[in-house]
Amino acid sequence: MCGITGIIESKNKKINSQEINYFTKSLDHRGPDGSNYFINNDKNVGLGHTRLSILDISERANQPFFYDNNRLVLTFNGEIYNFVEIRKELESLGYKFKTTSDTEVLLLAYHKWGPNCQKKFNGMWAFAIWDQTKKKLFISRDRFGVKPLYYLKTRDRFYFASELKSFMHINKKDVPDFNYSNFKYCSESIINGSYYSIQSTFLKEVKELPAGHELTVDLENKIRISKWWSTIENLVDVPKDYSDQKEKFFYYYL
Repeated sequence: MCGITGIIESKNKKINSQEINYFTKSLDHRGPDGSNYFINNDKNVGLGHTRLSILDISERANQPFFYDNNRLVLTFNGEIYNFVEIRKELESLGYKFKTTSDTEVLLLAYHKWGPNCQKKFNGMWAFAIWDQTKKKLFISRDRFGVKPLYYLKTRDRFYFASELKSFMHINKKDVPDFNYSNFKYCSESIINGSYYSIQSTFLKEVKELPAGHELTVDLENKIRISKWWSTIENLVDVPKDYSDQKEKFFYYYL
């Protein structure tokens, strides 16, 4: 697993390296192989990442990861199982790669297909992509919510992180109070595990992005959340014969 963080400032206060680094370092245990962050030139967007190296362990695949003359910036936790097949498709369309990582495939797939890239991915993920031209942040969570993603909107800022405890490491005035009345979240999360999402958490105003949902936020702190995946709408017919099942699903996921 890796850890991801982010801050969007909608007013005039600048994001400094100390605060995004402190926010990100709260997730060092998720990514013992490296930690880094990005702050844009206007200092109103910051993205952080702690890395657990699995695919392409070289520094070339470190995050945040950039593409298109640094127009797109990615921080990503998870794994795209069919990245090799997607890479081949992108190469056939003229894309060139400098790593062997699924991170690069993810970002180039977004460059090519936008949010529709999510439906091409077979895997588990929580990722955020900042578009420096459109001035928008795009966040995605996998179909079943295997990888965690929490966010907080304040009057002037938008924060996101892989874990709730990270919100104890943000700007002091924005640190949320505990929501002691929300025992429903605490008990049901423990009973059902990380795959279960009811959005609210035991931190006031901190929410969990539901599984199979995407979120966009701009520099005016306007948030839009929509559902990109519904399992019941994507059910497939299962052949009765085993050999037919094997053939269908082997190629279905390639």
